Amino acid sequence: MSTPPQISQLPRILDPRRLANQGVVLSGQVAIAHCERLLDAVLEVSEPIAVELTFDIADQGRKVVCGEVATTVRVACQRCLAPLTVPVTASIQLGIVWSEDEAKSLSKDLDPWIVDGETADISAMVEDELLLALPFVTYHPSGQCHGDIPFSTGDNTGEEGKKNPFSILEQLKNSGADH
Repeated sequence: MSTPPQISQLPRILDPRRLANQGVVLSGQVAIAHCERLLDAVLEVSEPIAVELTFDIADQGRKVVCGEVATTVRVACQRCLAPLTVPVTASIQLGIVWSEDEAKSLSKDLDPWIVDGETADISAMVEDELLLALPFVTYHPSGQCHGDIPFSTGDNTGEEGKKNPFSILEQLKNSGADH
């Protein structure tokens, strides 16, 4: 019986410029515990954060990192508030820069990764990309919400026997017009 290959835990802190100069490819996982903002944004990170990054030197000697990150998270359905499992993937195309001014000179196909020292926190960069890739609104597919509670727009104009909740305001308005 063979054992499955071990997926390595990537180091949290690394030197992205040196990795770009060497053309390094990193493949592994980022520790979920290092991604506190992501943990705060979702109910649970339910799968390891898989990372595949290629550090390289692009046109005009620009240091870049490209790749993919993926995980699965559980978020609250915004209809029924029950947990909903959502796969999250992000494509990364970053230019490694030292300052905001240098970031402005990047081509439009690269987003800046500002590394102000010799080393950088790869977990923070991966976390940023995953946060940007989270869906803005999350719902279960139609008819699959927890409890499947029908909802209405609150338009009661066609229903007989129901009183308009704003009729008291109309009465007050009309009584004020008499004075």
